[in-house]
Amino acid sequence: MLLVRRKVLPEFDSFHKHDKLAQKLFPSIDRCLALRQARRTLVQERTATQNLIRMHLDHVFREFQGKSVWENGKRKHIQPFSTLFGKAPRYLMRYYPHPSDILKLGESGLRKLSIRENLKLRDQTIQILLTFAKASISKPKTSVLADELLLNQSLDRLELLDEQIKYLERKVEDLFIETEGVVLLTVPGIGVVTGAEFYAEMGDISDFDHAGQLIKLAGTNPIVKQSGGRKPSYYGISKQGRRTFRNITYQVGKSLAINNPEMKKRYLELKERGKHPRQAYVALGNRMIRLAFAMIRNQTLYQTSREDYVLLNELKKKLHKHSVKRFYDRYTLLSTICPSA
Repeated sequence: MLLVRRKVLPEFDSFHKHDKLAQKLFPSIDRCLALRQARRTLVQERTATQNLIRMHLDHVFREFQGKSVWENGKRKHIQPFSTLFGKAPRYLMRYYPHPSDILKLGESGLRKLSIRENLKLRDQTIQILLTFAKASISKPKTSVLADELLLNQSLDRLELLDEQIKYLERKVEDLFIETEGVVLLTVPGIGVVTGAEFYAEMGDISDFDHAGQLIKLAGTNPIVKQSGGRKPSYYGISKQGRRTFRNITYQVGKSLAINNPEMKKRYLELKERGKHPRQAYVALGNRMIRLAFAMIRNQTLYQTSREDYVLLNELKKKLHKHSVKRFYDRYTLLSTICPSA
């Protein structure tokens, strides 16, 4: 792959259309941190709203979230939906929340509704819903009207929060794509939000001589215990750095252990050596700090020997089309590497 020289970046587009002053006052890293904090607050609100929905739904149709049954002498938890907040369960919670509503629709009604609203209800899901509705211990519909109202209000709130979070994530992407840290997106297992937060916590790497200083800043450096001429032992981490940096380092390590084949191999090796999963996540996070330091300083892309790794495919999984093109405009010969972007 052919890389081009770094260019002086143009002034960032303001993440608030009419706030030109903010654009001049806050450098990119500070703005990444500000957007990260705003998104984190919204995510916490979304989690609280989802918990409220679960509570109200428990009053209206308790079995909708699933229930435990005995099967072959073993307890098994059965759920109509793999996720409670997908398109189909949200629609049913809003318009047919009570068991009596499901029974009134019946099997044919649920099938017609699925086709009309593109809910993609499987036969198994329909049967589970009908079975649960028939055996439900929920109160009569007239007794839970207040909970139905509050359930709908919570669903409205959830949709609003989803839209706000998506909006912030798009702004994070627009900002992150113009920073030096965008090269981190070429690493499998590093997404836009995680990469932006990781880069923001690292700060201006020109202030550091080597990656070990960043690891100490995160407080993920191992504590060494040695007495006399004995062999040193390593236990725990110092936790003397920034807590937010330490948290994102751990999350990055965990993501890499799951989504990056090469890092996953390293993770399994650490576990075979007796490391606890949390220790292995921290070790991978530290490894990523070293890798990120080199990639950002030298403005190089992720290097791998894996034959199934394709840069374009990796970026398409994480970025919108216009952002992929901006990345290639900056780092590659677009006409030869990505003619269709």
